[in-house]
Amino acid sequence: MSSSASNCYFSRTGLLACLLGLPAAFLLAAESPQLLFERAAAALAASDYPEAEKGFQAVLQAVPGHVGALGNLGVVYSRTHRYARAVEIYQRALKSAPRDPGLLLNLGLAYVNQQQYARALPIFQKLPPTDQSRELLATCQIYTGNPEAAVKVLEALPRGAGTLYLLGLAYSRLKQPEKAKAALDEMLTAASPAQANFLTGKAEYEEGRFEAAADAFLKALAADRGFPGAHLELGKTYLSLRRNADAERELKLAIAQDASSGDAQYFLGGLLTLDGRYGDAAPHLEAARALNPDSWGAYFYLGRIRIGERKPAAAIPLLERAAKLNPSEPAVFYQLAQALKQAGRDDESRKALEKVRTLKSGKLSDEIEQLTGKTR
Repeated sequence: MSSSASNCYFSRTGLLACLLGLPAAFLLAAESPQLLFERAAAALAASDYPEAEKGFQAVLQAVPGHVGALGNLGVVYSRTHRYARAVEIYQRALKSAPRDPGLLLNLGLAYVNQQQYARALPIFQKLPPTDQSRELLATCQIYTGNPEAAVKVLEALPRGAGTLYLLGLAYSRLKQPEKAKAALDEMLTAASPAQANFLTGKAEYEEGRFEAAADAFLKALAADRGFPGAHLELGKTYLSLRRNADAERELKLAIAQDASSGDAQYFLGGLLTLDGRYGDAAPHLEAARALNPDSWGAYFYLGRIRIGERKPAAAIPLLERAAKLNPSEPAVFYQLAQALKQAGRDDESRKALEKVRTLKSGKLSDEIEQLTGKTR
């Protein structure tokens, strides 16, 4: 399965092209664009993202169309989970270099990281065929309802653990359980026991088989107590099983293992919010918002906390931000309506409720389903 990390984009040819039109006196300045670019590139390579961001922005102040600076600034935004901003920057760079495969790949990855598979799909379709781009194409085909096309792509790839996981998922969605099982069984021989059980759990979870998913994640942890992501995925699975105490335990273990996991912070904060423990929930949601600033959920649950505390003035901007990030979620507008009503803004509250009626089909989803994004 392909990594979601964006690839570095170091373009010296773009730098030279942009420098040609600059006055000679500017080029001789101590802080020339070339020097700024090289310094920012070194900061990016060292994972010093604040310094890299500052450096690439300085290059762009001097040379607004600098493709290399734009591409690498997009990488900075992606690696700091500001995917919406990364998309804007990559699109801006692609206006000058519309066929650049590195820019296209990173733009597609930014969409995938926001689960915007329909937008990523045409990008991976036009990329030169590599194992990574084909696997990402198949991922998008699975999640946009075309598992049959995904199977054709995946069957032509080397049968690594990630490919076999996706193949099992695609066959499962095609209602071909024997082929799905065969792919996942083959995966067991292509990966370590911990990784194989972890990926099996992911596949079971995606298909809503939560008991089987929990069993697989427990086996992954039995093989390797520190396997990355296993406590988080087990916690999410327990949430879907409504085993909230077990979910809380696993999510706390996930944070103890990696406090920079925005997902673990978010799911724990959301769970504590639903349990009415606002004081315990808020720090986790603030951490989630800082780690994943383009994620609507942290704003949503922070807004719910402020409503519960009867602080509508604080709740409204949080829920408005959540609505901007996820304008198709009726629960956001329902909570926004409650906050506006608390603030005495009745006309605006009625408009938000009308938006709920426009968006929802049937009843509002179960609160745990809102948190996890998975139905039982």
